[in-house]
Amino acid sequence: MPNCLPAVRSRKMVVEWIPRKSTNEQPQQPLTQLKAVVFYTDPLLKPTPIPILFNPLKHHLAALQHMLLQSEPSEIQQKLLALGNSQMDMYAGELDTTVIFNEVRNWLQERGIYERAAYAAFLVQQHGYATVVLTDTSRWILRMAADQQLYIHLHPGRYSPHTFRVKATALKTALAYRVAERHRLLMGDLLRDLNVLRKDLQLSPLRSTAESSHIMEIIDLLRRTGSEEI
Repeated sequence: MPNCLPAVRSRKMVVEWIPRKSTNEQPQQPLTQLKAVVFYTDPLLKPTPIPILFNPLKHHLAALQHMLLQSEPSEIQQKLLALGNSQMDMYAGELDTTVIFNEVRNWLQERGIYERAAYAAFLVQQHGYATVVLTDTSRWILRMAADQQLYIHLHPGRYSPHTFRVKATALKTALAYRVAERHRLLMGDLLRDLNVLRKDLQLSPLRSTAESSHIMEIIDLLRRTGSEEI
């Protein structure tokens, strides 16, 4: 069963996306093109019997922000460390995890490949993975998980609509900054504040504010996607 967080008060998310110019190389959509207003979902995450293996804290921005919202400041550091240091594709669209799981289940059931054996055989035919497009046009990748019960491994597709690719180190720094900002723990010197936070996260210091441009983009995105309460 995926990690599920308790429900919070009624919320709904609204996101407006600026179209990206077509290109054969499919570059990652810049964070500056992700225009979003405050989101609310009700509830954010629900327990589900669907056998999906999915890490919402690495692949679902609303779930990640909700986790931080429900955490005490003293707990934030350890939770951010758990994000690791790799790159990840983060979904920032309006669908909560329950809707995503239900749409994936329906897609599989319509094709008669929902049960484990049929699902495994289908993926063999597809060379190990398949892509499902959800109602908001986001693309999700289906793989076979090693877990015997949660056998549907799900994660956002690279360059999918409503997603952005981000280094975990930059995301952790940005999230820690928003938490410190929310709790008025910043000193006012951007480079110093970022490096204090990065030291706590066991990350190397930034040498100049120029190195923080991507982090500041993420911070701005977090501010525009409902993290004012973190």
